[in-house]
Amino acid sequence: MVKVSEDIFGIAINPFTDKAQVVRRYTISNANHLSVQIIQLGATIQSIKCPDAYHNVEDVVLGFDDVAGYESNRQRRFGCMLGRVADRVANGEFIMDRRKVRVTRNLNNQHQIDGGFIGFDRIIWDLHMMRPDGITLSHESAQGHEGYPGKLTVLLHFTMDNDNRFYMRIEARTDQTTPVNISNHCYFNLAGQKAGRKGILEHRLVIAADHTIETTEDTMPTGRFARVNNTVYDMRVPAFIGDRLRQFENKSVPGFDVCYAIDKDFDANILHFVGRFLHPESGRYMEIHSNQPGMRFATANDFPDDTRDEEPIMGKECARYYQYSGFSVQLEKFPDTMNNLDFPTAFIMPSELYFHETIYTFGVQESWKCCALPEELEQLGADIVRYT
Repeated sequence: MVKVSEDIFGIAINPFTDKAQVVRRYTISNANHLSVQIIQLGATIQSIKCPDAYHNVEDVVLGFDDVAGYESNRQRRFGCMLGRVADRVANGEFIMDRRKVRVTRNLNNQHQIDGGFIGFDRIIWDLHMMRPDGITLSHESAQGHEGYPGKLTVLLHFTMDNDNRFYMRIEARTDQTTPVNISNHCYFNLAGQKAGRKGILEHRLVIAADHTIETTEDTMPTGRFARVNNTVYDMRVPAFIGDRLRQFENKSVPGFDVCYAIDKDFDANILHFVGRFLHPESGRYMEIHSNQPGMRFATANDFPDDTRDEEPIMGKECARYYQYSGFSVQLEKFPDTMNNLDFPTAFIMPSELYFHETIYTFGVQESWKCCALPEELEQLGADIVRYT
C-alpha cells in the first residue's frame, strides 16, 4: 500500500515576491520500504530510501537536510527540476516563427543553461493535489519569464506503486508557441549517499545508447551525433564506472559529462529502456525507462577534489561530498535542440500537450549473482529479488 504524508522542511525566499515562504516536504512510501521525499523548493527530490540485499535501508540521493544547504549549493542543482528549457541554449537565442528570440544568458554571460537565472530549480512549487499514490505540484511560468514567449502552465506528477516503480510525469501547456524541455537533476549513489567515491567506483552500468551528442570545446552541440564504438562512452554492455573513469586521467574533462542519444527519432508515446545502474556490493539497482530522447550523464566532476585538500560539500547527516561522490542522470530533449534542425523539436503550440514520462524502478539483486555468468543466470531464471 502506498502512503503519502507531509511535513515542514523549512523557509525560503520566494524569488518572485521576495517574501519568506514555508517549504513543505512530501513523503511517498510503499509496503516494500521504498520511500521518496520531495520538497516544494525546486520540486526537489530530497531523498530516496531503499533496502539493499541484506534489508539495510539507505538514502541513495545526494542532498541536504535544510533549505540553506540547497540555497548555498544552487549552482550544482541537487535533485531539482530544470526548465523551462533544461541544458544549453547556445548564445542565448534561437529562431522561432521566423523571428529571433533572445533569452537570458546565465552561462559565462554568453549562453543560457537550465532555464536562466530563475529557473524551475528556484521556484517554490504549489501543491496542486495530494493523490492516493503521490502528489502533483504546479507552477505557472509568466509570459516573457527569462525571455521565453507565452504563459506556460506546468504540472509535475510524482507517484509510486508497490512494484517499486517511482514515476515522474510532467505536463505543460502554453498560450503561445514556445520551447519546453523540463528535466530533473538527481545525484545518485546506490551504495548510500555517504559512500562517496569508493561507492561510485563500484557501480556497474548499462546505458542503451549507440550515440552521444557531439559538442564543441565550450560544450555546445555541433548538431551531429557521435558513435560510441571504441570510446569510453560505450556502455552498451555492463562496465564499472571505476574502470571507465581511469580512462579520463590527464584529460580536460575528468569524467563523464555527456548527453546520450537514447532515441534519435523521438516518439513521446514510446517508453525506452535507458539504463541499469547496479551496486554489486549492496545488490541495489535502479532501472530507468523514459519517453525522452536524451540523457545527460555526469559523474560530479566539478565537486571538490579531496586529493587537492579542497573543502567538501557538507550534505545530509554530515556526509562529505567530493569529486565522484555521485552520478547524475537528466532525462531530456537534446541540448540546444532549438538551434539544431536535425534534433527532435522542443517547440509546442497552444493546441499541444508537452508530456515527459520517466520511470525509476528500484530493486535488489543477490550479491553472488552479480558475478555469475550469463548462461548460469539464464538457467536460474530471473535474478531479481523482490523486497520483503
